[in-house]
Amino acid sequence: MLTEQIKEKAEQCREEIIQFRRELHRHPELSMEEYETSHKIAEKLRSLEGMEVITGAAGGTGVVGILTGAKGAGKTVLLRADIDALPIEEKTGLPFSSETPGIMHACGHDGHAAWLLGSAMILSKLRSQFSGHVKFVFQPGEENGIGGRKMVEEDRILENPAVDAVFAAHAWPEAAAGEMCVAERCAFGYPGRFEIQVTGQGGHGSWPHECIDPIAITNQIYSGLQQIVSRRLPETAARVLSVCTIHSGPQNKRNIIPDCCTMTGTLRSDKLEVMEQMEEEIQRIARGIAAVNGASARVTTAHGRAVINSPAAVRFCLQSAARILGEEHVKLDTNPHLGGEDFSEYVARVPGAYVYAGIATEKNQGTFGLHSSSFMLEESVIPGMAAVFAQFAVDFLEKGGF
Repeated sequence: MLTEQIKEKAEQCREEIIQFRRELHRHPELSMEEYETSHKIAEKLRSLEGMEVITGAAGGTGVVGILTGAKGAGKTVLLRADIDALPIEEKTGLPFSSETPGIMHACGHDGHAAWLLGSAMILSKLRSQFSGHVKFVFQPGEENGIGGRKMVEEDRILENPAVDAVFAAHAWPEAAAGEMCVAERCAFGYPGRFEIQVTGQGGHGSWPHECIDPIAITNQIYSGLQQIVSRRLPETAARVLSVCTIHSGPQNKRNIIPDCCTMTGTLRSDKLEVMEQMEEEIQRIARGIAAVNGASARVTTAHGRAVINSPAAVRFCLQSAARILGEEHVKLDTNPHLGGEDFSEYVARVPGAYVYAGIATEKNQGTFGLHSSSFMLEESVIPGMAAVFAQFAVDFLEKGGF
């Protein structure tokens, strides 16, 4: 049975893919600058029998491996991992800590790349036993939201051959190591942003009555925005609105009331209609408060796509992953998560699912939040997730669908 062979092959490549992850961890690279990372990935893929390797995607640092089953024509499944790091100084103290000052893999993308490579190694040894195609996509630029769109729109990775299903996974501190969770619907929410520039009339700080103070007005707008989530939206809606920056005036000028003040922030929801309502409320509140005070407010808002799992893909993932991890270790997650993820570019066009790979252990509990300088990925999960990805591909190709 292929499941047992997949488990066996995953165990055989355990040491190699863990060491590969450590190599990536030592040498992290920022979004769209993953040149050495992509070179190392391409080298590994080229060593696999039957693997076609495409480099230079997404403007230079994306890598795609295409494996065709020896049994002939069939469906095409795409497995994706992101490969970029973050501008964070590592403080884990690991023996393979980042050797690049100010940059680390603080979101687990080194692990994502390692388990995708592992799945490629497994399936290359089993290609005589399946039909169809598997695309292994090592995507740059997830953290800045650029890579996914480039690979889908510019490189057309969902075509030639046309992709029938897409899967991705994220290291997940909220689940125990060895567990895998599947979001029932919203794996990652609609990511939005806003900027409000209030323009008043500056002047001397000792004569505020002759000014229209944009800082005071921005403060009123800040308070008004807090009413959106608590008073304007239904309590059943998953939603977040956070003001993250406020800037005004030149530094070290304590006696000048400036002309302008700028506020920026983020908004998130699992529902498009809620995002649109929040954007409308921001416009209404900011412009209204500014006008009442004799000022003006220029408001800009924008939002991206959410990662919405296909219901059929959710059921498929639960059943397929259970073959590798056991039913007791595969769970349905009914809570929407409001982080942003550009895998949304894939699932907006092709049915699929984004799953969460648990990494929590007693040793790293509470010390490893995503995007933290102390983030630590539990390496023991990497071979298991490589096997899960391989099982996803084999099951989909054998069934010819979900």
